[in-house]
Amino acid sequence: MADPIARGRFEAVWGVKLDDEPGLRIPNMFDAAIEGTFKALYVQGEDIAQSDPNTQHVEAALTSLDCLIVQDIFLNETAKFAHVLLPGSSFLEKNGTFTNAERRINRVRKVTPPVAGKEDWQVTQDLANALGYPMHYTHPSEIMDEIAQLTPSFAGVSYAKLEERGSLQWPCNAEYPLGMPTMHEVEFPIGLGRFAITEYVATEERANRRFPLLLTTGRILSQYNVGAQTRRTDNQRWHDEDVLELHPSDAELRGIRDGDWLGITSRSGQTVLRARLSERMQPGWSTPPSTILAAAPTSSPRITRTGLPTARSTRSRRCRWRKSANPPPGSSALARST
Repeated sequence: MADPIARGRFEAVWGVKLDDEPGLRIPNMFDAAIEGTFKALYVQGEDIAQSDPNTQHVEAALTSLDCLIVQDIFLNETAKFAHVLLPGSSFLEKNGTFTNAERRINRVRKVTPPVAGKEDWQVTQDLANALGYPMHYTHPSEIMDEIAQLTPSFAGVSYAKLEERGSLQWPCNAEYPLGMPTMHEVEFPIGLGRFAITEYVATEERANRRFPLLLTTGRILSQYNVGAQTRRTDNQRWHDEDVLELHPSDAELRGIRDGDWLGITSRSGQTVLRARLSERMQPGWSTPPSTILAAAPTSSPRITRTGLPTARSTRSRRCRWRKSANPPPGSSALARST
């Protein structure tokens, strides 16, 4: 938005003046909410109360907001903090497009009416109209036409062309009317590639006498992200419980047996997981899944910490921890560690 020419295109079509300053990234939003300078948040299709690290910090931010709007197909953990709940529609209930990491734009076609009565774009349009900004789209194809009008890399994209070609890979414009399957075969648009030297910043999460083990989260093949959708399916049969994997030598030193319930304490909080001894882990390291299958009190983000390096994004989930007194299975043990 710092480019006045690009900003001018949007202002002309939208009929409003746009701020030339970039907005906040999610970690900055949390900090600003707690400070009282960030007042409202509209969350669509994301469960930040489960997916983001340092859950206590995230929950403090959500409870500090004057208005939190959550739009989703399920009542997720973030929805528990919402002032307003709006219905979402699944991919089977709406028309539109998905653009994947391959830059491929695919059509999505509605096969059944949305249970909530409206597709996602209709809910957003109704909200905009209620807030005083007029939107009068009648079909998602009109929204794509506007994207093509305002975004140079999508200038040649239309629903008609998607129907004809099946899919397109941006950039799709006058130079590449059928899209560009492979980018940068000859050169970069900006000329030579630019390399930037950044100073190495070591993690502050190092084992010590009080917290002798390091923890980093991992992925589960049968579950996607926090499991908001997949944990409601038969995939649960492959992974019905979160566990903490640790090396047998670390377990032996602490009197931990395979299957024991562990109370886990870090600087950010406490949680409860069952132990699984595994030589996949390096001594001194342990791994819980980042997918959330049980209630939020046993989530790994609750004990991992937030980093904000130069890239202004969350650093890898890592924390140091110790074995605490074993609470009974299912207990929440959420007190912040001192």
